[in-house]
Amino acid sequence: MLLPQNGRIAIIDDQLQEVQPLFNIFSKQRIPYNYYSGLRVADLPDNPDINPISVLFLDLNIVEAQHSSKAVISTLHPILRAVCPSKSKPYFLVVWSKKINDYSVELVTHFNDNRDLKTKKPVKFIYLNKSDYFSYNADGTYSFDEETFPALINKITEEFNDLSLLRNLITWENIVHAKSCETVSEFSSLFPIDADWDKNSKAVVYQLAKSIIGPDDIDKKVTKNIGGVNQEVPKFSDAQKMAKGFTQVNSFLSEKIENEVEELKLGDANAIFDDTITAKNRAGRLSSEVRAKINSKLHIFTKVNTTDVLEQGNIYIHAYRKDYIAKILSKDKYGSNANKKQDIINSKPKLIKLDLTPVCDYAQKKGYVRLVHGILIDHQFYTEITASEQYYYKTPVFEWNSKIVFMLFDFRFIYTLSEQEIEKSVSYLKFKLRREICTDIQSQLANQVNRPGISNL
Repeated sequence: MLLPQNGRIAIIDDQLQEVQPLFNIFSKQRIPYNYYSGLRVADLPDNPDINPISVLFLDLNIVEAQHSSKAVISTLHPILRAVCPSKSKPYFLVVWSKKINDYSVELVTHFNDNRDLKTKKPVKFIYLNKSDYFSYNADGTYSFDEETFPALINKITEEFNDLSLLRNLITWENIVHAKSCETVSEFSSLFPIDADWDKNSKAVVYQLAKSIIGPDDIDKKVTKNIGGVNQEVPKFSDAQKMAKGFTQVNSFLSEKIENEVEELKLGDANAIFDDTITAKNRAGRLSSEVRAKINSKLHIFTKVNTTDVLEQGNIYIHAYRKDYIAKILSKDKYGSNANKKQDIINSKPKLIKLDLTPVCDYAQKKGYVRLVHGILIDHQFYTEITASEQYYYKTPVFEWNSKIVFMLFDFRFIYTLSEQEIEKSVSYLKFKLRREICTDIQSQLANQVNRPGISNL
């Protein structure tokens, strides 16, 4: 049965005996869930966007004495506002009620029309009628018919399998969850659980960190002025060692997830195409803003304003230098518009440097940093810069500081500095390029510098 395995299920029903079958199904499958009676708003989540739900099972009539649709919807409104995620987080809403026909239309209308809930609308409404699975007793209570248990499971499975994209998103989350648990088990089981387990496991993290930081630097001490007194302190704190060690664990986990996805473990999908792509609209449904956001997620991540950690992919932003920028643009082609180069310079693009130092050089602590110069330019000039010369590398557009920009690197301007020199010369670090795009830049740079050339008469 396809349901989130990471606790992103909420059940709201004031009658415990009527949700017990759901409890039993989820407990048997080891599926975590959150239960709320709905009778006290104070018991509901403080922030619905923290670990947001993917599935909500909702009893429509929380207060049985209410019979008007207006009163029912009024009672549900603060509950939905507190539980349903915003920020366009897709989720299923499963109406689990005895009076589906009485209030379900009003519920959908309320989501569409109410200002508080418009951004919280589910991607799909699923209707499960309690009367199909419960028997009505003479004393006015309901009891679950155990013979309908398989039918309830089949109905839930059928409804959830109907929407391929959200189903696959949930499956992917489940794969990440399962592989994370598997990774934890593999690393934590290297030593027996005994009095030395904690120390032994920390030694593993230490060795993983050392493979990145380098054997000469992992235990190195530096002098820092603390409270007006020069003191020797570790160059890398325990927290930094832990973070570096887990960088290796992240890589191990990433490969597990990638293998699982590549083996088509997500499930069936259909209609994976952009039905708006035409000869006149080759971009399809994706606006330049959406493309920039996607590229940002694929290729960069923001870093804190620091130069403490030197590593491949760091982008350092420098003070504006018109002469440097003009040199980088000196050989580009601008078609028939001779003023375009000056327009780019006048837009004051940011001068940047990219750290392309091989990871192994950092690990072996060679003590130098290799930087390639470039500029950060507004996307309006993207088509104007052809980057036809082999020594140019033009990145895709991406979003940075709420602006759509791109980077142009010039392989003619590569410098090798000591770590101490870069710490003194760079202005500040804002973000980092991910490994894949760094590898692509290195590959193009290698093509530029490895061409042997020939002598001829």
